[in-house]
Amino acid sequence: MRIFVVNQKGSITVLTVLAITVLLGFAALVVDVGFLYVNRAELVNMADAAALAGVQDLPGDTAQAEASGREYAAQNGQSGDVIEVIVPTNRAVAVSVKRTVNMVFAKVFGLNSVDVRAKSAAVLRPTSGVIGVVPFGVVWQEFVYGTTYALKVGAGDGYAGNYDALALGGTGSRTYTDNIKFGYDAKLSIGQWVSTETGNMSGGTGEGVNYRIGLDPYATFNTVEAGSPRIIIVPLIESITNDTGRHDVKIVGFAGFFLEGVAGSGNENLVSGKFMQTVIAGETSGTAINYGVYSAALVPYESVAAN
Repeated sequence: MRIFVVNQKGSITVLTVLAITVLLGFAALVVDVGFLYVNRAELVNMADAAALAGVQDLPGDTAQAEASGREYAAQNGQSGDVIEVIVPTNRAVAVSVKRTVNMVFAKVFGLNSVDVRAKSAAVLRPTSGVIGVVPFGVVWQEFVYGTTYALKVGAGDGYAGNYDALALGGTGSRTYTDNIKFGYDAKLSIGQWVSTETGNMSGGTGEGVNYRIGLDPYATFNTVEAGSPRIIIVPLIESITNDTGRHDVKIVGFAGFFLEGVAGSGNENLVSGKFMQTVIAGETSGTAINYGVYSAALVPYESVAAN
């Protein structure tokens, strides 16, 4: 009987040791899996941000887009991260990153490190909705890059009191002038109808345009930087009819211009700008017509780059 009790106690001790070993193994698994998850999340965020940073330099400069994506990833990653940035088209940037993560407890079981990977891609699509437009309604057309266009016409060039000005968020000269200075503070979208603003409002036009130019007076079409108040976004409208008074017009797209200035005096003032391509924050649509204003969107890596 005594021998049986001793053997029973020994069995319990062995089982206890085995149970503790299993529990420690599970603890190691939980800790290391959590560590891998944190690193994976960091890499996903890093790849997303790098792709979005790189695509800002498109569609014009593919080499700079690659450099910007790589630089952003390196600045936000860790030494030893393996970074690959490709620009498969002039409207897409794809980023893949790899990090070797050293294990903590799993080393006991012979697993010293694990490679963690993440991929992301960003593309440019025509902007379909945007905040901050300037209240000049330009009739849609085939624009030529670097060509100067009239954004608001003077007397004799408009239709029965309409001179390409829009009443956004209200009517009157003060609202119109503030919208030129600061941009309309609500979102406009393709397909939306907006009202024209009657009258030439030359004083408000000159005040608003000169305010913007004064914030970046030495910029030129070739040197202007992203974010400059000289880069303006205007709604493109279907048409302006030869009707007196205010009437609604339909937005069919958005275009970007370098604001050159306002010329003429009194009722003859005319606002001009050079057509340009630009990337802005905004909503995108795969069906919107491309008028040179793009917004970035994240897409699956495999949709733009080979595995």
